[in-house]
Order: sequence, then structure tokens, then C-alpha cells
Amino acid sequence: MIRLLFEFSAGNYHATPWGHHVNEGLVEWPPSPWRIIRALLATGYTKLGWQQIPDEMRRLVETLAAREPSYRLPHATNGHTRHYMPVRGWKKGVQKTSLVIDAFIKTDGALCVEWPDVDPTQHSILPQLLDRLSYLGRAESRVRARLVTGDEDLPGFVVSTRRAERDDEPVRLLAPVASEQYDAWRRGSPSAPDDLLAALQIDTNRLQDEGWNFPPGTRELIYWRPANAFSHVSEPRRSDNVAADRHDTALFALSTDKKRDVLPLMERALPTMALFRRALLSRVGDEQQLGGCPELTGKDKQGEPLRCKHLHAHFIPLSLDSGNPRRIDHILIYAPMGFGPLAERGLRRLRTTWAKGMDDIAVTLIGIGKREAFREVGGDAIRELGSGATWVSRTPFVPPRFLKPRGRDSIQGQVHAELERRGLPDLAVAPTVAMPTDESDAGRLAQWFRHFARSRQGGGTPPPGLFHVTLTLDHLVEGPICLGWGSHYGLGLFVPADGGM
Repeated sequence: MIRLLFEFSAGNYHATPWGHHVNEGLVEWPPSPWRIIRALLATGYTKLGWQQIPDEMRRLVETLAAREPSYRLPHATNGHTRHYMPVRGWKKGVQKTSLVIDAFIKTDGALCVEWPDVDPTQHSILPQLLDRLSYLGRAESRVRARLVTGDEDLPGFVVSTRRAERDDEPVRLLAPVASEQYDAWRRGSPSAPDDLLAALQIDTNRLQDEGWNFPPGTRELIYWRPANAFSHVSEPRRSDNVAADRHDTALFALSTDKKRDVLPLMERALPTMALFRRALLSRVGDEQQLGGCPELTGKDKQGEPLRCKHLHAHFIPLSLDSGNPRRIDHILIYAPMGFGPLAERGLRRLRTTWAKGMDDIAVTLIGIGKREAFREVGGDAIRELGSGATWVSRTPFVPPRFLKPRGRDSIQGQVHAELERRGLPDLAVAPTVAMPTDESDAGRLAQWFRHFARSRQGGGTPPPGLFHVTLTLDHLVEGPICLGWGSHYGLGLFVPADGGM
């Protein structure tokens, strides 16, 4: 058996899967056999001064190509950074920029790749290549590589082409075909490279120029990665409403391969969150239709709404770009009852969502954990998870029942009932409602609220009214606070009053 160990010097691994755009925010994890073998070939040319492939390297490549490796993955988390690269031209006095997303895997250990039924002593060239291999994936992925002896203990998540657990998730990886298979295939494709070694060295420009959908001489393997292969962002902590072993919050980033202004408008929070939920449930599978995922569906096994204090998932639209607060660039999912295994599997599998009139929007999972771990992301506070006694509308409050001037159906009566259902503190004073004609920040927001969508597919007709409300509670409370009609889909969202818009 050949066992290769890769230690990422900076703790990060960067590599875009074949067939995906970099701005989709996906990372090829684990690295494909095709990528590893090409990295070894490139090292021979750049560090060992090859002018042509030595016979020993040819034998090694043919041996590795004929077998399917398995992996041992360290604990890891997803991450990404956003860069606005300047491009030629100006628009309204501002230089044009292009959004580039740099997604990566952050590891806390070494990656092991195992090729079975291979005698490492017959391939003496391999240690020379590993000793000189400087990166794997993109150049940012600095790596130290070495052969592993058979008696070393290598803990980690086992990933192979055999499915071990029911909730394992499929990962598509490119691998070279066996040399004999390539020679047989090439007889019907005379324009292909002469042999497998030549096919492995073909560059991307030539692939594009000649119109190859996949690199010649490759096959696609389905590997099964454990659902818990990515670490959680925080350790579980006991609370009243959440089981000790469950997380209750997930944060996603939205992106496209176009300009930043194609992300959904905050005014379309309700239908956008409804479509996001639909995309998420499609990743859970048929189990959610059988009541197996009440934290996301809000329904029991009989298909009836849960009889609890709004403990199922709230889909909260966020705009973490202070320069453009009216575009949804992140989505926070908060379920006080916690996420079960099916829900977590769906959260980790989600890759795309969509919105009205837009192409697919890439979805990147930033993390799953406890609510407290998300109060600050990348050095910036998420205001919706702040704390305070006075809260103001971030998105319009829609009363769940038709309004009356006084009594239980007044604004005050309906807000009081909404707070009580969620176990939140009562009002200290009557809520303040801003009018669109007011010459104040609240009045300008109330005027903006008129543009918010109040309908979604299959969502019924809400009572009339979109209100900007200021709440003063009788003691401090932590967010999120979501009240009223559509509160699980982005409406009725409040932020602490002292944080500005």
C-alpha cells in the first residue's frame, strides 16, 4: 500500500472542483486522484529538471491510475473571502469592480491518501517528488508531503467509493483511467493525446480550445464523505429549548459569477427566503415529507403545524456589506429546537438557490453551530443577533390578523401576543409606529417598506399593512426577534435600536 500524507503549512486548502466556477464557492475536498498525480508530474518537471517522463515515473503513474485510492480526512471547516477586483472603466465616478470569491478548507490536521495493492519499495522516485512538492491545488495551498509507514496511526474520517453510513454525502472526483483503457478508447478518438501520460499533462487552454467537456483519459468517481466531516463552529452548550447535542444556527453566503448587484433585493426577502427553504428541503430528501425534519418544515408526521412556540427554522436575510444594505448577501437559519441529523445533512449538501428572474445563486455554508458563535463574523457584528431592550424594524412587521383600532387586534395587542407566543419579554411601553410621511430615519424606512413583497408561491394572502415598529421591552433580550406574518421567511425582523440601520 502507498500512503501519502499531506500537511497544509498554512492550514488552508484551495482548489476548485472540475466543471465549477470559482465564484460558486466550492472546494474539491478531498483532492481528486487526477489532481494529485498531475501535481507529482509538475513537480518532476519544475524541481527535478525533467525534459521527458522517466520510465520509473511512467510505471508509477500507470500503477496509481489503475487503482481507486481512499482518504482519511482531518477535521475541517469551510471558509471564503471576497475580493472586489478593479476592472477597466468607471461608472458614475466609481471605478468598476468584479467580485471574486476565494473559497477554502481550513484543516486542523494532515490528509492521508491510500492506494491499495501497491508496493512503495518498487517506486523509489516517489519520495523525491514528495520532498519537493510545494503546493497542492492552487498556489496558496502550501503543503509538506511524505510517505507514511504502515505502522503509523492515522485517525480521521474515512472517505472511499463505498458508502458506509446512510447520511454520507456524495463527492464527485476525477481520476485517470487505466493505461490499457485509455489506449482502447483512443483508437476511436485519434485527435486525443498519444497516451495516458500525455493526456495527464494537457493544459486547460488546450482543453478549452479543443472543446473537451472532461480531460481525456479521466473517469468520474463517486466518493462518500461522512456528513460530520466538517467541524462545527462551536461546542454544544445546554439551554432550555435546545438539546445539548444539537446546534441551532447555520450561516450561508450567497454569490454569483456576475456583478454584485444581481444578488436579491432585501425588498424581496419573503419570496427569496421561501425559495431558499424549498431548495434546502430538496437536499434533505423524501424523509422531510414523512415528518422526519420538523425543524425545517415546521410540521409533524401528520403534516400538521407544530404546536410549539415558533421553535422551528427562521430564514433570516442578512446584508453584511455595509456599502449596500439593501441586497441579501447572507442567510442565517435559526431553529431554537435545534437541527437533527437530517437537517444537518441538508444544510451541508445545499449548493445553489434561486430567486425570481435570476440564474442560480451559489450558496456557501460558512458554519453550523450555536447561535452565540455567530454574533460576530469576520470581525463584523451581525446586528440581528445583538441584544438590547429597544428594537426597531429591519424588515416590515405584518400583523398576523386584520387590524382594529383597539383591543387584542390592535398593533399593541398583536405585538403582545406575538411576544408571548415566543416566550419573549413583554412590552414596557406601547410600540411606536412610524408613518411614511415622517421626516425621520424611521419614516424613511417606513416609506421603503412599502416596496416589500407580501406574497410568495403557495403562501396565501396576508392581512394588509407593512409597518415600521419600535419595541421597548421590559428587560434586555438577545436576538433574533422575528414577529408577525411571514416571520419565518424574513418579514418582521428587528435589530437593536442603538446599532443604526
